[in-house]
Amino acid sequence: MTPSLSNASPVPPAGATHIAAILAEAHTSEGGGSPPASPAGHQPREGRDDGGDGDFDTGDWSPLTDEPPPAGFDPLEPVLAACALEPLNDIGNSRRLRMRWGSDILFVPNLGWHCWDGARWHRAENDEDAVRVFAHRTAEAIGLEAYAMQPTPREREFITAGETAAVRLAEIPHDIIALDDEDISVGEKKKRTRVLRDEAIRLKDVVGRGALAQKAHAARQAQRRRFATASGNSGKLDGMLGEARPSVSRTLQQLDHDPLALNVANGTIRFHKVEKPDPECPDPDETRMLVSWHYSIRPHERSDHMTKMAPAFHCPEAKAPVFHAMLARIVPDPEVRGFLQRFFGYCLTALTSEQMFCIFFGEGSNGKSTLVDIIARVLGDYATSVPVASLVNENNRKGSEATPDLIRLPAARFVRSAEPKEGLPLDESLIKDLTSGEPINVRRLNHEFVEVYPLFKLAISCNRKPRIYGNDDGIWRRVTLVPFEVQIPKEERDKALPTKLQKEMSGILNWMIEGALDFLTRGALQPPERILAATQEYRDESDIVGAFVRAALEVTKSPDDTVEAGDLYSAFTTYCTKSAVTPVSKNTFNRRMPKAADAFGFEKGKASVSVYTGIRIRPAFDPSRTPYGYGAAGE
Repeated sequence: MTPSLSNASPVPPAGATHIAAILAEAHTSEGGGSPPASPAGHQPREGRDDGGDGDFDTGDWSPLTDEPPPAGFDPLEPVLAACALEPLNDIGNSRRLRMRWGSDILFVPNLGWHCWDGARWHRAENDEDAVRVFAHRTAEAIGLEAYAMQPTPREREFITAGETAAVRLAEIPHDIIALDDEDISVGEKKKRTRVLRDEAIRLKDVVGRGALAQKAHAARQAQRRRFATASGNSGKLDGMLGEARPSVSRTLQQLDHDPLALNVANGTIRFHKVEKPDPECPDPDETRMLVSWHYSIRPHERSDHMTKMAPAFHCPEAKAPVFHAMLARIVPDPEVRGFLQRFFGYCLTALTSEQMFCIFFGEGSNGKSTLVDIIARVLGDYATSVPVASLVNENNRKGSEATPDLIRLPAARFVRSAEPKEGLPLDESLIKDLTSGEPINVRRLNHEFVEVYPLFKLAISCNRKPRIYGNDDGIWRRVTLVPFEVQIPKEERDKALPTKLQKEMSGILNWMIEGALDFLTRGALQPPERILAATQEYRDESDIVGAFVRAALEVTKSPDDTVEAGDLYSAFTTYCTKSAVTPVSKNTFNRRMPKAADAFGFEKGKASVSVYTGIRIRPAFDPSRTPYGYGAAGE
């Protein structure tokens, strides 16, 4: 049996030329000489020799060894072999993390780590929890690198030469014994024996050098295992993740970048336009194109960078009879139902061309909350909610403050909110920002601001219409009031309805897909006349100055009837007190009154003191005639 100097993993043999050179050095050297230095520059511990046959003994020396590798372990596995070449620092560990898990992790500045879960790039609520598991596994695997670490070329030369020398060293005792059988003189026998013993001494030196090379290799393996243990500490894990960030970073704009793609449970749906020549075009010299919209579905792909997923399965044959029956009951008007189908289909996309939001208005027990809830369930990650406090002027937030209530908005496509408290007006500036398609800044606690494009469609469900004090088109062109006018009697209410609807999510998804195709084909939502009329009525009601003119002023159009602007504002505050509404400021009132004058047919004079001509204040609101006015009581 060939003696072995190492229990380490087998290594490829060194070149024959190098081995011959080492053996030749042993044959030509005089005596054993000084012990060789470690080939790797280490200071090895002394080998162990428990006795033996003098010059011919290879000793009981054994290199540093550990438990055998796990069953089925392949030391030449490519990733492990590549990791074994990395330096023992945070940068090396970051590369190890990327080699093992780089296809499953990415980092978004100011949002945090995302991990691929097989269908989407999911972000853990607590930033690093998910990706830290990958860091743990990477650190644990560093210990296995010791089995894959190969000796250096110089070490390999010494080890291989030592193994060859050990074979010859084991043969020398037999050669000496064989001299007894030869017919030679005693002097010749002593001479040959001395030569063999000198050779043995030189060979043992070569064996020792091989042993030192083995020990140097084993020392590096031990160092790797110690580094593996240290890499499991929190500081090292933080360093690994921190150094990996630049190489796996993506911008927020690179995520969910396709506005016509929707991630569902069994794939990614894409809406696409098809154009083909119209065969019925009357002009042979003109090419008129027919445009149609379709959709397709394909497997999930990492490269799509989708971070959201709707939990519904796409099943073209799925139906939703319970859902359709409920919808017909709570929205009897088929045109309004068609609009809702287009709106919720529009919510499947990241398009924001409509720049609008919906107010679902109606008394309680009318099914609007049930409808919104099931749509949100179908959309899953694509749906979120914002506290109503975020949408009203009561939320006096400074520009530098964090916006944790809005941080869920990136990549959302449907955002719902409840009605504000009675009397609180909507934050019209924020509503405009959220529906404009222009970027807004949001910030998590203890993070920097990040620029987000609002891709969602907002719906506010309410039993009372929220107050909108502005009367300009900038806000009202965005408002779409959808009336829910049917109140479901108590005996018809089905507490199990939400559960029944959840079983029809695939069918409801199909209904929404049809709505999306209808919206894309039309190129607009096109609300029906019923919704347009309800929205206009809402605008008229919300115009507090217009309501004041209708209720508190008599339009005479006579040049003899004049009222100063100061008296008008006093009458306006009296009207607001009687109507239990909050008056707008005097500046806002004075800015809106000229428009009201044009609308109602009276004029604003050009005198130095603002005077309106052609109106009278009705007695009930005349400050000079009320106990709260300027005149005496009872006049």
